Amino acid sequence: MRREVKYLALAAILTALSIGLDLVIKNLIPVVDFGLPYYAVPLIIGGVVLGPIYGGIMGFISDYVGFMLAPRGSYVILFGLSAIFWGMIPGLLIKYKSNIYVITIALLITHIMATLSNTIALWLIASEKTALGSLAIRLPMLPLNVIILTFVTYGLNKRLEPVYDGFMVKKF
Repeated sequence: MRREVKYLALAAILTALSIGLDLVIKNLIPVVDFGLPYYAVPLIIGGVVLGPIYGGIMGFISDYVGFMLAPRGSYVILFGLSAIFWGMIPGLLIKYKSNIYVITIALLITHIMATLSNTIALWLIASEKTALGSLAIRLPMLPLNVIILTFVTYGLNKRLEPVYDGFMVKKF
């Protein structure tokens, strides 16, 4: 099988998983201006295995399709930047045999960038009060989210090491 077909198939599967996780979480916690980034786990894995470009594209598709399946207002690409960051930044910083410290730092940087892009989007679309109010809720959750995402990503990386060899691309 050609490498591109394998990459596209894996990217499609991981993107579908991300969309499914996002929809489940949005239905469990139906708050408009707030979300949990656990949909990002398949995007992170996709970025690590397939590279940052695939990860970023997966993030955009995941965000857009997820919005179309469960719309809340109008689609705004600025919110999609956070999903793109969740696929792209780990793809740049994490290798499939990275230790837990590298993964933690990469996911902390990614979460900060995603939070910043969502805050800017809320500021531009809604208001300063909405953006800062949402930020006040999201910032205290950031360390807990990073810890959970780190352990999930590290655990998956360890379990998937034998599978990665057939998919790995050279990092820049």
